[in-house]
Amino acid sequence: MIFNSLPFLFLFLPIILLAFFSCKSENFRIGILLSGSLMFYAVSGLEHAAILVVGIVWTYAISASDAIKGSWVRLSLAIAGPLFALFYYKYFGFVLETLAGRTNGVAAFSLFESIILPAGISFFTFQLVAYAIDRFRGEIQKPPAFARFALYVSFFPQLVAGPILRFHQVSEPISRLSTFTLNHHAAMQAIAYIVAGLALKVLLADTLGNYNGVWIDHSENLTASTAVFVLLAYSFQIYYDFFGYSLIAIGLGKLFGFDFPNNFLRPYQSRNIKDFWRRWHITLSFWIRDYLYLPLGGNRYYARNILIVFAICGLWHGAGFPFIVWGLYHGCLVALYNVTARFWDAMPNLIQVSLTFLLVSLGWTLFVFDFQDAITFFTSLAGFGTGLAPTPNIEHWTVLALAAFVCFVPGLETALARAGSNATWRDAVIYAGFAVAVLLFLNRSHTFIYFRF
Repeated sequence: MIFNSLPFLFLFLPIILLAFFSCKSENFRIGILLSGSLMFYAVSGLEHAAILVVGIVWTYAISASDAIKGSWVRLSLAIAGPLFALFYYKYFGFVLETLAGRTNGVAAFSLFESIILPAGISFFTFQLVAYAIDRFRGEIQKPPAFARFALYVSFFPQLVAGPILRFHQVSEPISRLSTFTLNHHAAMQAIAYIVAGLALKVLLADTLGNYNGVWIDHSENLTASTAVFVLLAYSFQIYYDFFGYSLIAIGLGKLFGFDFPNNFLRPYQSRNIKDFWRRWHITLSFWIRDYLYLPLGGNRYYARNILIVFAICGLWHGAGFPFIVWGLYHGCLVALYNVTARFWDAMPNLIQVSLTFLLVSLGWTLFVFDFQDAITFFTSLAGFGTGLAPTPNIEHWTVLALAAFVCFVPGLETALARAGSNATWRDAVIYAGFAVAVLLFLNRSHTFIYFRF
């Protein structure tokens, strides 16, 4: 089930809300949210829901005893379960294919060719690992009740694409569930976030994705200008796709009393690549910093650790060499900026932002193409394509310009913040208009890009 679908918006969500507010008992509300979240995930397959449940039970059972504090053996055991599931479903086929390629083309076992990746497994695995490590470090002194822990991992607004949460970020809202009431201002702000997120996803991200679908499979036939359009369109598509999801998740959380952290802070306005990673997928960046970069030694081994964590970041996004190269590409850019910061920061802000956006956009090609097609695409980008494919028309460029305008002109964050307390009738009309537009185009919407991670 996906957020941008009629069954979710007009069946699942209303039922969960009605059930949740029908009783103020904390245990009842936790039970409603937990059972609803598991049902939400089970739509993608009972096997996938079973993987989630087993991961929750495994991690909780091993981490429940205080014996895990300072015990590397217990920590290793606690994280081994969820990491094994992640490896099996996401990376085992890739490893077999790689080994087969190195053994004279011996085919990988057909058993693993039919494995379907559970949606969001990378996200909830990282939350399970974070909890176990926090127990090991003593940052979570007392284990919560099992139902609270299960809700922390499986809560449906953030289950399949984040934000990646720490337990302390949800423990207090869970403890306040019995007293939570949804007042008018909170409801308005929640709806504003949901509508804004759906609008970014359905009206911008999916429209750009539908445009690009015409050209991505014919990278050798593009003119230079068409290749530029494809490059920029995908850059905005993945941004609005993920940013839209994050806004919807925040809005859904607010309906039930949870305040999720922002995952984006206008990343395409970053002045350098280091700044970009402070603004893009913020909760992933914090997770990598706290659970990988700092334990590896942090800045003491800067270049080595940067390359290691960004290679892992690339692998987290997908099982394939293009994702690894994408991670190393960003790692090299961050390390290079660290060396050249004095010269880079001396440039005018507009040039810094433009170059950073260009470098990030070039990197996204590895999310779209394999190595061979990426080379072909860059050949077309340099003006050496055949030019046989149709070129973007005025409609395509207009939507792209609108996407750029929304991205670089401030106002959205202010409007969302205002929706909770100072919303006007004009704001309500605007959100209603966007809601109608979303419903009109919902039938051509696609699943979220980050669901596959």
